[in-house]
Amino acid sequence: MTQPQQPDDQPTPRIPDYPVEIPDLLPGQVLTRSIVHGGELRPRGFLITCACCLATRDWLIVEVYGRVYIRCRCTHEWLEPDLDLDAFNDLFGEVDRVWDSLTDVITSLGFDGLLAGTTWTLDPQ
Repeated sequence: MTQPQQPDDQPTPRIPDYPVEIPDLLPGQVLTRSIVHGGELRPRGFLITCACCLATRDWLIVEVYGRVYIRCRCTHEWLEPDLDLDAFNDLFGEVDRVWDSLTDVITSLGFDGLLAGTTWTLDPQ
């Protein structure tokens, strides 16, 4: 993911209090929040589909500077206009891990292309 630059007129994102302490950012670091979402996403009633591999589930959802991006296992990523910050916050739980960089998140969670085309059956129990 390209590292976005915060426009000068944008306020610093407000991060709610979480049970995990978030370390201070170093100069040049960008605060991002991410969610692995295994199911389908249908904001506004439309199914989100990857334009490259036609996947319809198993996403890495990333929020940075109030913008919501989706990354597919095939490594395709895009700014998703149908998912706003409120929708992201509805999906976001609590901070369970702090990563050094977005690259570490992508690699560690398998969104670096290694698992492209892999699907899991979600156990309904």
